[in-house]
Amino acid sequence: MSQLGCRCGERMSRTDCPSKYILYVYYESEIKNALKDNPSLSLNDFLTAWDSVKNCKKVYQVRKEAVDYWYCPVCKRVYEVQNKPDGRWLRIFKRESPDNSEDYSNWTRLYVMTDIGTDSVTESDFTIGLSDYLHQIDDIKYYISNDERTLYAVDSTPKILFAYTVEDIWSS
Repeated sequence: MSQLGCRCGERMSRTDCPSKYILYVYYESEIKNALKDNPSLSLNDFLTAWDSVKNCKKVYQVRKEAVDYWYCPVCKRVYEVQNKPDGRWLRIFKRESPDNSEDYSNWTRLYVMTDIGTDSVTESDFTIGLSDYLHQIDDIKYYISNDERTLYAVDSTPKILFAYTVEDIWSS
């Protein structure tokens, strides 16, 4: 099982299933493309990168390289990590108070799902559709700036609840 040490000293791992340390983060375009390809796509197939219509593996996360997201419940940092053996973190996002004067209306929508939340839903309804699940978690919407250095969590009023900013970036 993989593990990651947080800057605050917390030791995060995937030994528990579901894991309080794992997030699933998708751009709105990735979600839309997945649902365009299969409007009845199940949450389980989406998260496990499976296409049950064609009975084959299907990658829904379209990035320069495959990544995972780790969340530290102690300091609330989010790590974007290479999804490969001996991968390393690429970006670290630190939770901060939002700059409520900043206009986020042209930012990109993100969908953020927790491993615990998705596990709970699929345990009670294994066939739940991705679209149905996204409606259930739509009370908080996430937006990332065009330079991908700031993220806002916004409620339905729409009030900015909290922000994440890039604390560090790794480059080879």
